[in-house]
Amino acid sequence: MAGTPVTGTQEHGFKSEVRKLRKEYNRLHADVERVRVYLADQLLNRVVNVEFVASAGCGLAKHANPEDLQTATAVVVSYKGEHFTVVADAAAVVATILGTGNTIASDKFGVIWVFGNKTADIALAVPSAAETEATDIAALAQPMPDVPTEGDVPIAVLMIEADTSEWEWGHVTNGEIDIDSDTATFYNLLNRPYITSALASFALDAGAATFTYGAAVAVLGDGTALTITGKANVVFPAGELTAIAAGKVGAFILYALANDDEIPVQIGAAYDTLQAAKIAVDDLNPNPLLVELGRIYIENGTGADWTPATDDLDATGIATTFESAAVRPQLLAPTDLTAATVNA
Repeated sequence: MAGTPVTGTQEHGFKSEVRKLRKEYNRLHADVERVRVYLADQLLNRVVNVEFVASAGCGLAKHANPEDLQTATAVVVSYKGEHFTVVADAAAVVATILGTGNTIASDKFGVIWVFGNKTADIALAVPSAAETEATDIAALAQPMPDVPTEGDVPIAVLMIEADTSEWEWGHVTNGEIDIDSDTATFYNLLNRPYITSALASFALDAGAATFTYGAAVAVLGDGTALTITGKANVVFPAGELTAIAAGKVGAFILYALANDDEIPVQIGAAYDTLQAAKIAVDDLNPNPLLVELGRIYIENGTGADWTPATDDLDATGIATTFESAAVRPQLLAPTDLTAATVNA
């Protein structure tokens, strides 16, 4: 008899604990489901594919009016899982679509991104109203401009190297593609850029302001397959940098345009934490042409400004993190990037 109350109390306590565990499990399950839905939504927001059917791209080219553009071929694109056709635009008047006053400094590089949608003609956007990039890859690697209209998908880009005079997009005398530029390169997008074999190595050079990356295999957004052999003593580009303040974190993306043609682009220099820096980089609109090889994060704990390209990456108080871009699974191999069927 003396043991009966004890047994009852233990059973009651066990059931109570089970109920608590069930409630906690249900709460956790609900939280996991909310996270899953959020991540799925974010993935759809970021997945902007270009899918071509019996086409090698939109055929971006100079119009008969040399300051304007045209596309020659209709393309099928995907936006948030919806497929639609972007019709060819025989006469894209740049000054009307983009507006006036968008320039490239003399002897510098700049780009114009071409977007397609399902309801209207092509849209145009530039990274900056006044571009002053020193190289073609620097111009192409600038953070993507805001999408002109919800639902616009990048389908091509034109890179211009201005001649000895200032270039202005769409200008009848200072923006003629075949006259006022030293170089004009058209890129028709065929897929999202991706890695098929990740960097063999990616690390700082001891006692230096440079870093080294190893071999990789990748595909550009225009379908060009890259065999990257790697490079030692890579320098952060002068003129493209902001010092990282004490107690702050800086972020860079390493892009490639060709073998031995790479650039570490600074995304920010004043994030409060490493996690905040990573989130900010994740939230960028991805570059639809250049392949991302990896990311570099620099935490400045020195008590003074840290200057890229000048100060050592392993200086006392500096924590440098290198992240190689991951291989994207279930994508076509470079040899499969044919005009008949592409869906990256």
